[in-house]
Amino acid sequence: MSEGIHQVLAGAAPRDAITNHALRAQEVIRSMGFRSEVLVDSSHLSREITDLVRPHGDWDQITEAGDRAILHYSIDSPAFLHVLDRTPHVALHYHNVTPPELLWRDAPHIALACRDGRERLGHFASRARRAAADSHFNAQEMTDLGFRDPTVIGILRPDAQTAARHRHKGPPRLLFIGRGVPNKCQHDLILSLAALRDTGVHAELRLIGSWGSNRAYLHRCLALAAECGVQDQVHVLHSVSDQQLADELATADIFVCLSEHEGYGVPIIEAMAADLPIVAYAAGAIPETLGAAGLLLDDKHPSLVAEAIAAVLDGGLAGEMGAARGPQLARHSDGATADRLRNFVEDFAQC
Repeated sequence: MSEGIHQVLAGAAPRDAITNHALRAQEVIRSMGFRSEVLVDSSHLSREITDLVRPHGDWDQITEAGDRAILHYSIDSPAFLHVLDRTPHVALHYHNVTPPELLWRDAPHIALACRDGRERLGHFASRARRAAADSHFNAQEMTDLGFRDPTVIGILRPDAQTAARHRHKGPPRLLFIGRGVPNKCQHDLILSLAALRDTGVHAELRLIGSWGSNRAYLHRCLALAAECGVQDQVHVLHSVSDQQLADELATADIFVCLSEHEGYGVPIIEAMAADLPIVAYAAGAIPETLGAAGLLLDDKHPSLVAEAIAAVLDGGLAGEMGAARGPQLARHSDGATADRLRNFVEDFAQC
């Protein structure tokens, strides 16, 4: 029987970036001749994908002596300790953990989990035989915690549905894709929308992403929109289907990201692939993900963001962004990322 290299996740859900990566990575690992299953903490496993993954308690049923595990770390999980108790052959792929100070006000339950997750990450440095990360930003965090020579792989994405770009009727559309959590800073997007209106540009803001249990933050954002007088211009779309996401990307005029912390930025890649101009706050891994294919801001004061958005909507910067898009997308392409993953798996299998 062939050797097994399995993946372990703290949770899994449809349209989740880490879940999508693990499922695509499973295809790559199997194509290399290894047995490979995706195991997920059973307490955080969406019913919608139970036919694609296994609960972490199945480790003993599906593995053979000598099988290896890649732990996908974005938060601490009992699933990781369960597997560590059963095999010494472990690698860790770090997807980043949000600093808790960005979450305490509106999402204390998530902040607590993130605090514990960041504190415990370093404990894995002596146990992991190999280390990987989505970005150089994440890799540096690993190095600082004692992980040796982390490999930057990136994120694999499923084949996305696409729609031809077409102009919608109505005001310019600002689009953001990301979970409704304080570190994604949807509140800053609303303030910038209001500042843009004050310059005479009347636009609408469309927010895609699940707000989950973060109702307090959702209410704060909606109250802020009402206070600023832009409640009718803010559209909270929550989680959407793949086709609706493609349609939103096709009809948006600009993608705006003011997140305080990103370990990679899959929506940035999606926006680039849809030929959207981008304005983004230069936080975390965003500069290396976006490169010159968008306008990076070191300051996100609403008036400055509004000025940047207005300049991009005016069309003067679109050509420069378009010229840089190709090389940046090639760096993050499925083929390039899969090649980096294969090299990592080959090395891990031999250590």
